Amino acid sequence: MHLIKLPEKKTGRILLLFGESRRVGGKTTNRTVERIGYLDEFAGIYDDPIAHFKEEARSRSVESKATLELSLSEHFSFGQEYRKQADGGVDEFSCTDLAVCYGMLPLSQVYHELELDYFINNRRRYTNASFNHNAIFQMLVYGRILFPDSKLGTWRNRQRLLGNMDFTDDDVYRSLGFFARHKAAMVRHLHEKICKSYGRDTSLLFYDVTNYYWEIDAEDDIRRRGCSKEHRPEPIVQMGLLMDTNGLPVTYGLFAGNTNDCLTLSPMMGEVSEDLRAQGVVYVADKGMMSGDNRAEVIINEGGYVFSNSVRGASRETKRYVTEQKGFTANAEGTYKYKSRTVPTEISVTDLSTGEKTKVTINERQIVFWSRKYQDRTRHERQRALQTAADYGSCENNHGGNRYFKKIVVDKVDGQVVEHKEYVRVLDEDLLSKDEALDGYYMICTNVIGLAPGEKPFGTRSRFLSDNLFQLDKQVADQDVIDMYRGLWRIEESFRITKSWLRARPVFVHTEPSIEAHFLTCFVGLLMLRILELRTDRAIEVSRMVESLRNAVLVDATGDVLVSSYCDNILAKIGEVLDLDLTKKRYRASELARLLAKTRKSE
Repeated sequence: MHLIKLPEKKTGRILLLFGESRRVGGKTTNRTVERIGYLDEFAGIYDDPIAHFKEEARSRSVESKATLELSLSEHFSFGQEYRKQADGGVDEFSCTDLAVCYGMLPLSQVYHELELDYFINNRRRYTNASFNHNAIFQMLVYGRILFPDSKLGTWRNRQRLLGNMDFTDDDVYRSLGFFARHKAAMVRHLHEKICKSYGRDTSLLFYDVTNYYWEIDAEDDIRRRGCSKEHRPEPIVQMGLLMDTNGLPVTYGLFAGNTNDCLTLSPMMGEVSEDLRAQGVVYVADKGMMSGDNRAEVIINEGGYVFSNSVRGASRETKRYVTEQKGFTANAEGTYKYKSRTVPTEISVTDLSTGEKTKVTINERQIVFWSRKYQDRTRHERQRALQTAADYGSCENNHGGNRYFKKIVVDKVDGQVVEHKEYVRVLDEDLLSKDEALDGYYMICTNVIGLAPGEKPFGTRSRFLSDNLFQLDKQVADQDVIDMYRGLWRIEESFRITKSWLRARPVFVHTEPSIEAHFLTCFVGLLMLRILELRTDRAIEVSRMVESLRNAVLVDATGDVLVSSYCDNILAKIGEVLDLDLTKKRYRASELARLLAKTRKSE
């Protein structure tokens, strides 16, 4: 490395640069490594700026040079032979892995910016454990992102991570109960850090439910057979997830696999108000949460809700309003339209003293939305179902396209019992016509309203009115509510990330504390990826980011020098945002140690 002095003709100033010469293809090429600044800027700082930066260039050259001495006769050696344990214990297995996942460096920086190390270390002081809970939790979180596997599989690959990973597999399993006990406090700690660092807005939260399966047959208290999102027969666990407007997960809850989706929202709302101390929240959820009890609880807590509702299961009067073309506002292309009304609505609410359902009337804003794209998709799916029913359908059920066929008995024996009925299937044109009339429509039900035309702002973010409507201190048009509801796609994407990229299922642990700890590491891993996505201005998809972080591997060449086997512009962007040098071809072990130490310095 050498110093370059570049005079500028227009200004007469001398620009200083660090340069590097290389021999490529028999020719010497020069390139600029780093811009230093103008010579006159350093006149009052150094006695002789030229001499100073020449010396720095020389020292950098010494540091950047390394001599690689390789022996082609070296072999790997192991102190013991492989032995399989018959009693289910850990096999006597040893290996040499020269790969180092330097993709953990951005993860380490986010981890320490969230002060998770401080949180865990502050609580592990009160245990008598000989192992480091913080190192284990980092291994589980980083491993979940970089090389997802079972807890044992992650432990076996721990040496791919930078830092001290000196603990046993038994230590990993013993630590899971510790993480489970501090789950609520950790989620609250993360919420406070994100509020401080990213200005989290809890006035609008998105909620959805999914489930995760175990490859087992027996059920227990939490792993129960239920309505699997993946249509699998194995026992499952339900997970409810809350997300903020930035797409960052807020908190999660685990429920038995046979729990109805709508029954999961109430405990989650209680956690938001009690643990996270958030009030006046507008909850956005799909039609699975559209129960009278959930709407009543939101109203009792003086909050707001935006729930979708089924048009096909609505009352006759509501269907008439939906299909009546009067009052719609359409876009210029005619691809979508919407209208709304505020009407008294009767809901069924459970009486806590008797357990019986009681009819209650509330005021509700109903927004009807029609989309040509949604209509085309619905009709395409119905046509496929009709074709399948016509080709392979049965008179014995009404599943799928069979429901559109009327079953008519054609053989009748007077005075005798008919043991074997024969049917003629006829397409039910009336039912088909009624369903087609509702194609493309869906309805959003909410108690959220805005300022009326000409109404003056009241000075606070929101207020709850006596007629159970939740008023925001701004104009809230129908399109605004529709946009609120559309934000649910991010939480659905988060579920896909946990299942596909973090491989959160199938799950291999079986006790409730271990299950809680497993999903806690998945939650933290998802949060860290979403933060990286936010830090890069959403320029990089999470899936592409995970792919690049996993491919970012160094190979130990000499014990002191590690060679990069992969790099891309995604890693370059992440490194630029986090001020980490992730694009070098070769790293000294000491340089990696300094980079790791840098990520652990939270501001």
